[in-house]
Amino acid sequence: MHGEVVDPLTQVVPAEWDRFAAARGASVLWQAKPLITAAWAAQTATALVVVRDRTDVVALFHARLHGPQDYRRFHRSGSVPPVAFAESRLAPASLAGHLFAAETGRADRRAAVVAFERALRARYRVAGFCYRHVESEDLLAFDRRSRRVLAVSPDTVLRAEWSSVDDYLAQLPTKWRSQLRKIRATVRSVPGVRRELVAEVPPADAARLVNLVRFRHQRRGIVRTPIPEHYFEHLNADPGTRFSTYRDDRGLLALSTVHDNGTDLAMSYWGIRDRVDGGLPNLYFDHYVDLVEHTIELGRATLRPGKGMAKIKERFGARPVANHLVVGW
Repeated sequence: MHGEVVDPLTQVVPAEWDRFAAARGASVLWQAKPLITAAWAAQTATALVVVRDRTDVVALFHARLHGPQDYRRFHRSGSVPPVAFAESRLAPASLAGHLFAAETGRADRRAAVVAFERALRARYRVAGFCYRHVESEDLLAFDRRSRRVLAVSPDTVLRAEWSSVDDYLAQLPTKWRSQLRKIRATVRSVPGVRRELVAEVPPADAARLVNLVRFRHQRRGIVRTPIPEHYFEHLNADPGTRFSTYRDDRGLLALSTVHDNGTDLAMSYWGIRDRVDGGLPNLYFDHYVDLVEHTIELGRATLRPGKGMAKIKERFGARPVANHLVVGW
């Protein structure tokens, strides 16, 4: 196997990238256009790597190259740190930065990772690798003697095993069922608030609300660049992406991005107004139940609510999916 490294700011991303991602059922977040937009707004160099077995694409990798640089500034096109640590994560989303062909076994996936690392080291001075959001079934592909495997907060998945949202609520423990029903009743009692699942949102409003949540949860000392408005224009253009929204007379109050690949629904970005600006409590889990209902109505197998608040999501029927960080030389 061999890897082709692409700098999305100075080179053309091969058409195979989008074709492979679409064939694997990956969301629009894996498509080249939003990734290029995100790369222009990044603080570090981005590398897209296509791994082939002869002429067949067997894996994609998205990596950011961290090194000595001023993180208060945007990345300058074409520049790379003199020595870099490669982080594999699908930035700016909080998703795994690797995508394997469905038919690949453990040995092939390990070979694909080796090809990715060899290609990246051939082009840049890479001191080590960090793989985020690695699920248990893929650990052997990334683990080495020189690496540490750390358990991190789990992902979550909800299997749609019910014929209606009432059936879903009925199977929850009494305490949590009562809590969700109270949340839904409270939200619906607020005058002037409208709930709607839509194909498009105003990009400027969406970017502002999502960035508010991102900045609210960033760690002290960490500098993050905002997700640009243009990124949400790409999401608007994707037929497989919908937005669960709340609006009032002032406009967009909250939104969640929902990606449908025909089998599963996956949630990615969440944005909401600050309380001081008219934001409302409990909208997240009100919309969570709405998306359970939407999953059932569409006949999809699962809803993937994503990372964060895993314990609460488990109370509401989701099961944890173990996630790991693999780091080392």
